[in-house]
Amino acid sequence: MGEMAGLNTLNCVYFVLFGVGLGYAIIAGLLGGLSHMDLPGIDIDIPGIELHPGEPDIHLELPFAHSINHDVDHPEVGLSPLSPITIATFITTFGGVGLILNNLTAINPVLGLFLSALSGLALAGMVFLAYTRLLVAAQGSSEVRIGELVGLVAEVIAPIPAGKIGEVAFVARGTRMRSPARSEDGGAIPRGAMVEIVKEAGNVVIVRAK
Repeated sequence: MGEMAGLNTLNCVYFVLFGVGLGYAIIAGLLGGLSHMDLPGIDIDIPGIELHPGEPDIHLELPFAHSINHDVDHPEVGLSPLSPITIATFITTFGGVGLILNNLTAINPVLGLFLSALSGLALAGMVFLAYTRLLVAAQGSSEVRIGELVGLVAEVIAPIPAGKIGEVAFVARGTRMRSPARSEDGGAIPRGAMVEIVKEAGNVVIVRAK
């Protein structure tokens, strides 16, 4: 009787862990699908929300020297061994394997706990390695090198005042990027104008109106 109660308790634990892990995976998948939304005239990125609904951008002239970085060189990326996705993989696998061993085999419950934990660790480790490889590959394929922007067509998203800095958006290696920009001839370029990148000067691109 006590052994049966113990098995039922283990089943409850396994089931809860499996449900939590599976639920997290479903929620993460749904949120991942909604992390980028493209609507007519609106560009929304979550996290780091960027709204361009066609209204004028706010452009501030600061009275002191400042440095503006653009998204050309991507920072190193990585996945922690204790990230939510690896933890979710572990508990889902632990719960699922535990339910199978506890109900479909005559294996000792203690051994079943050990095998369930081992299976969870193994699958979580494989997920960690797979995601690490994917992130490194994605970083290498999307990294833009110096001089590669020259010749690209960009759109002015913050007006470029005469002799001063504005901002442009362009697509490089399949990724939409933004960068501070200055006019080649020193003239003003309005928001929405199409320009060509003719030079890179540190963090600023030099553009020519098309």
